[in-house]
Amino acid sequence: MNNNYLRRHEESLKSSELLISNHAHYSNSIHCSYYAVFQYLMHFHKVRGSRIARDRDKLAGTGSHELIISATFDILFTIDRQKAGYFYKEMVRLKAERVIADYKEQHIDYARSSVAYEMAKKLTTVLSEIINTK
Repeated sequence: MNNNYLRRHEESLKSSELLISNHAHYSNSIHCSYYAVFQYLMHFHKVRGSRIARDRDKLAGTGSHELIISATFDILFTIDRQKAGYFYKEMVRLKAERVIADYKEQHIDYARSSVAYEMAKKLTTVLSEIINTK
């Protein structure tokens, strides 16, 4: 199966790490952390054969992220309610951090970007555990 989402996820996560450790580009790191998880969501849906993955290109506007996050939550909820709750809470937090980093004039420091990076890694772990037990 040709799945560029997983490769993009890995690149974005690595970019986030490098932006924190080598360049002190903390806002950009948060952006990469969020999109690393979003790309993993797309991988998750593609591996599962979800309709949302096939219809992704038809989705337009800012609502497409909410639709994919909600569809992921719905799947997780049927498998493990605790992981579903964790996923949704942390994904909403990470998305809010990305919006702040991209569009607000708030100071983003090492600690904040490192927390976002760790959130991205943990969210990926939760999703990969579900893929491996599907």
